[in-house]
Formats: sequence, structure tokens, C-alpha cells
Amino acid sequence: MNRNEEPARSRRRLTERLACTLVFTVVQLWAAAVIVTQLETTALVAAAVALVLAGGLVAVHDAWRGVRANRRELDAEIRESLVRL
Repeated sequence: MNRNEEPARSRRRLTERLACTLVFTVVQLWAAAVIVTQLETTALVAAAVALVLAGGLVAVHDAWRGVRANRRELDAEIRESLVRL
């Protein structure tokens, strides 16, 4: 594999993950807004929905944490490549 191919592949993976995370975040926020504004139910069901929505927000947070970790790895790879030059 060429020395230039690996950083390009890493950037592409980061871009793909960023795009998926962005779409996932938008869909989760839209769904949460719809549920909160349209839900008319009992207190027990409302509590269950709140727990499910909290789980969705935790998943969004985890997805963004993964994107940030990938970005740090890519930055480290780029710095390492520059040092070798």
C-alpha cells in the first residue's frame, strides 16, 4: 500500500462516520421532538418513553465521542507521517 493511500483511507472513514453520525443525530432529535410534542398518554407510558428517549440521546453522545476519537487518531497518523518525512 502506498504511503499516501493510508491517510486518504483514514480521512474517508472519518468523513463517512461523521456523515452517518450527523444523519443519526438529526433523525434522533427529530424523533424526540415529534414524540414530545405529539404524545398524549398515561404517566407510566410517558416515563417509559422518557427512558427510551434518554437512551437515544446517550447513543447520540456515544456516536459523537467515537467521531472525536477517530479524529484524534487521524491527527496522530498525520503527525506521524510528517515526522517520517
